[in-house]
Amino acid sequence: MSDNAFLFCALDIGTSTSGYAFSFRKNLFESECQIFASNWNGRLLSSKTPTALLLDPSMRFHSFGHDAIAEYAALAENEEHERWYYFQDFKMDLSKSTVSRDLEIKDIDGKCVNALRVFAHCIQFLRSHFLERLKERNFRSEITEDKIRYIVTVPAIWSDAAKQLMKEAAIEAGISQHRLMLAYEPEAAAVYCSQRIPQHLMIGEEDSVKFLPNQSYVLVDLGGGTVDITVQSVSSTGKLENLYKACGGPWGGNNINRACIELYTNLFGEPTMAEFCRENIDDFFDILQKIEIVKRNISTRVERTVALDVPMTLIDKHRATCGNTPQACLQQVIKDAKLQELIEAKWGYKLYVKNAYFIKFFQEIGKNTVDMVKDIIRNEQQCKMVKSLVLVGGFAESEVVQHIFKESFPEYIVRIPLEAGLVVLKGAVIFGFDNSVIQSRKCPYTYGISLLREFNPKTDDPTKSVMMGNQLMADSVFETIFEVGEILTIGKKQNIKVKTNHESNDPVRSEPMEIEIFSSTEQSPKYTTDPSCHRRGIISVPPPNGQWPELVEGRIEVEVTGTDNFQITYGDGATGLSTSGTIDFLLIQNGDT
Repeated sequence: MSDNAFLFCALDIGTSTSGYAFSFRKNLFESECQIFASNWNGRLLSSKTPTALLLDPSMRFHSFGHDAIAEYAALAENEEHERWYYFQDFKMDLSKSTVSRDLEIKDIDGKCVNALRVFAHCIQFLRSHFLERLKERNFRSEITEDKIRYIVTVPAIWSDAAKQLMKEAAIEAGISQHRLMLAYEPEAAAVYCSQRIPQHLMIGEEDSVKFLPNQSYVLVDLGGGTVDITVQSVSSTGKLENLYKACGGPWGGNNINRACIELYTNLFGEPTMAEFCRENIDDFFDILQKIEIVKRNISTRVERTVALDVPMTLIDKHRATCGNTPQACLQQVIKDAKLQELIEAKWGYKLYVKNAYFIKFFQEIGKNTVDMVKDIIRNEQQCKMVKSLVLVGGFAESEVVQHIFKESFPEYIVRIPLEAGLVVLKGAVIFGFDNSVIQSRKCPYTYGISLLREFNPKTDDPTKSVMMGNQLMADSVFETIFEVGEILTIGKKQNIKVKTNHESNDPVRSEPMEIEIFSSTEQSPKYTTDPSCHRRGIISVPPPNGQWPELVEGRIEVEVTGTDNFQITYGDGATGLSTSGTIDFLLIQNGDT
């Protein structure tokens, strides 16, 4: 539990939308605690604002959210936008296989900016908005920065490097490292659903179902970009235990948004849409925002329709090639696309699209998640006692998504909290108040180091042999620290033996000791050069008292610390001195394996 924080604020940079939530310490002792969400002046999606960032030509912050969208559209209308940097839908860039400090994110025109800088601007905006809100309510003078704990949410399926980049971005945004922590999004949601949410706010087949001790459930966090899946159990002490490593994929709600844009492209053609997006970006942005509303209105009633606006600027561009009236133009593009059975053009220049058209996309996207959940429940022994599924995240609010899960898992209870899109943020606030609520996690990879040891002709690969003096040694041997699927409790430790000699005047004695960390998806990899292995990061340990002894013989202790992963400590066997080290997952560059 956080020692001296008076106020807890969770920040979420989402793929589609972003926001924050906060609560005071005194509120969080209550079983049904009051947690306040950000408010964006009653606009669309008022509890969150679009994840849109605008930087000026000097790469300085200009605006975020609705303001960024409006300002960039105005710049584009006046043809003054080319030197500005506008970013949207960029969070998925951190889902790349390799993330380093050199990672760059492309803006809407393809101009590149350092990813850490982009996320730092976003976090700084949310933090400033939160502090301004406190000031407006006369709290700011009473609450100093050292009394606020910030919690930044991240997908559990992200790489160690991506998580570290978000932490460093938060520090770059002005949050002290000592007042900062990360929260895994599905874990935060589980904390809220199992610990604090009033039962009448959970939608399910049976209202009597509660999260009882030793009861297992699958939590599916359906966001805009990704889906995070965790399997958890409530222990006898009320703590949460992860029964399976976090998994998921790029199957979030933004796929439906893309399907809508693809429909416009299929109807009007790529050249016309490209010209429309380039010359009428304000109307294009308006389409994107209205798609968010349409997506939520799509239901399982296949004959019902949802209305998609068609800006007059888009119709006029197409009319230049066909010469028809606006209404005739719409009817013609529908006919040309052979979609008369599913789409109708009516008054007001709108396309009335039957739900049946979109449902197939929901089913295609949902199948990936459903298949993964079924595979976990059926094939993992520790998950076979699962009784219910909990759906959270903005995409979980869709009636179609809920129907897909209930139909796919008829023998399970499927539960969805009201305001499912805010569950992660509210749970992150509680997690910041008491992070001991997560009792254990499953290790996502096998972590280890490269070791040089005596060659065994019966078991070792001959290509790994190397002569060291008169001794035949095996090189690149994978020495395991933690195994994939291993239960990691807070405070669990493993040791790496260290032994080396230095000349008395060796300048290396004053330099940090560095050891490469490798990871593998296999439980027992043999060599760090195996196909499943990748360089994951670098452990760095400074010399005790500024200089290593001539004979270095000690242990590097790797301790599990939670969402920050590992704490590094070196203890020297001869002198008894110790020093703290670091593990850096962002030093590995693109192309490293």
